[in-house]
Amino acid sequence: MYQDQQPTFPKVTPEHVPWLDGLRGTAALWVLLSHVQILTGMKAIPILSWGDLAVDLFMMLSGFLMAHHYIQRQAHEPWDTSKTAYVFWIRRFFRIAPLYYVILLVAFILGPWLGDNRAAIAAVWPDTATPPSRYFDQSITNAIAHISFTFGFLPNFAFRTPLPDWSIGLEMQFYLVFPLIMLGIARIGPIKASLVIIFACFILHALFPGYFRQFDMPSFLPIKLYVFLMGIWIAVSRTQNSMLQGFWISLFLGGLWAIIERSEQSIARVVMVAAMFYLMNDGTLPGSAFLQRRIDKLRQYLFSPVSEFLGNTSYATYLVHLIIVLPVAGQLSRLPQYRALDPTLRFALCLSIAIPIVYTLSWLLYNAIEKPGIRAGKAVVRAVHRNAGAVKFRRSQQ
Repeated sequence: MYQDQQPTFPKVTPEHVPWLDGLRGTAALWVLLSHVQILTGMKAIPILSWGDLAVDLFMMLSGFLMAHHYIQRQAHEPWDTSKTAYVFWIRRFFRIAPLYYVILLVAFILGPWLGDNRAAIAAVWPDTATPPSRYFDQSITNAIAHISFTFGFLPNFAFRTPLPDWSIGLEMQFYLVFPLIMLGIARIGPIKASLVIIFACFILHALFPGYFRQFDMPSFLPIKLYVFLMGIWIAVSRTQNSMLQGFWISLFLGGLWAIIERSEQSIARVVMVAAMFYLMNDGTLPGSAFLQRRIDKLRQYLFSPVSEFLGNTSYATYLVHLIIVLPVAGQLSRLPQYRALDPTLRFALCLSIAIPIVYTLSWLLYNAIEKPGIRAGKAVVRAVHRNAGAVKFRRSQQ
């Protein structure tokens, strides 16, 4: 279906969509700010406190980028071969796992100390409390569940470390099924494939409602697959003559869940979907001529040096920030003078201490672990391609 259609992406390459660096960085900073807001006892503020919506932005970006890369590489990595799926999983594993395993080990070691700080915060602001098992379960079973990335399937372990890694398990589940999703899109088309996916999610929920209700966070893929799917639609729609079909389908999906959830965040998610489509607009969406100059300015801002830094450190920031913010907020919460401050001042003070530490550490982790992990993944992929080429050559000589 897509082999004869070459999408024209302005200022993008198969490996990089530059203005999405800033979006990743914004999402990570958004999560950090929302957690600082909670841990300083500050009253919830719409948008600032919607860290879950920031995670949805990560998921949408993931859906788009995975599909974008898959489409761009289709000529030499056909979707209907097992090698393509294998190579995809190698890339994603080496992108996610190395840094995650390091931070996971630190989280297990520091868990009780982080838990004590979390308890100190909850003693002052009880409505912020989270399950103590997140910090005090250093069992082998919990470790194996997280090392193997199976924790997202297990309600008792899906929210059981000091990290916000419930979404990492969700990502890994998405990567597992992504090659099948793209194969379905190629064979029956994106609309039919989307209908099958959504129908399957609803059927699973109807058959196993008790299982779904056990999750403290939406770490089981069928709960959030529609968000990834909207991101996929952005990439797929850019290979078509117009992005309008994908635009309206994605708005329908977001609107459907807004009706189901009936929350301000679900409505904001629909707005976020529309904004993502216009950010990736190829000129076929309504009002393109009027909005293009504003979109170009936004893209330029999202590709500034600061945005590039935030994007490069976004994964490390997301993983490591609670390990820093929890003890900072916990120690501050023990001080009567701090507790007596206006909530906004408490928020600003905690943030001013934590954020330089978080971003310095994230930059170091990005360079020391993430980048080498990515290079290692590329080396393994090259080895797979060489081996496959050698096998093909030997067969041709027989």
